[in-house]
Amino acid sequence: MSSPADSPNTALIIVDVQKDNVGRYCQAIILNIQLLIKRARERGIPVIYACDSRYVDDYLFKRLGRKPHAIRGTDGVKVIDELSPAPGETVIEKRMLSGFFGTDLDFTLRDKGIRRLVITGVRTEFCLYKTVLDAFELGYDIIVPRDSCASPSEEGHGAIMKSLEFLKIPTPTAEELARGL
Repeated sequence: MSSPADSPNTALIIVDVQKDNVGRYCQAIILNIQLLIKRARERGIPVIYACDSRYVDDYLFKRLGRKPHAIRGTDGVKVIDELSPAPGETVIEKRMLSGFFGTDLDFTLRDKGIRRLVITGVRTEFCLYKTVLDAFELGYDIIVPRDSCASPSEEGHGAIMKSLEFLKIPTPTAEELARGL
């Protein structure tokens, strides 16, 4: 896991915890993410938000037959009030599932000397997982607190947690992780 000596090379990434993306299934993770944000801020660990920012005619909505959400320029793209970014914290807009694809997230992290990522957010089996996989392939050390990511599908969430085990990505609880940050 992590130790306090490693904290300067760590960043907390919060994926898609936005007004249009948070449903009932997310309520249990909010307190856990708040704990991680509090601890990160106390330790000077960067908190970075990777947020959906889509267009009304986005191909993803058409392809999946989903109602448009997290549309640029609307309140729906804002991070939920309980987890609002502090002044100076980075918000990365993303049009794809991954926080890395087509954004400057990787450049931002490398510019700060970050090598370890704590990745939290919604939905476990889509945007969170795609962000984790891209971070993995880019060579970052990754931690995914299992109680700080959510999906409306327990089966989907569980499958991703199993996949992370296979990739040897630690999945501690938020409380366990906060003690080591």
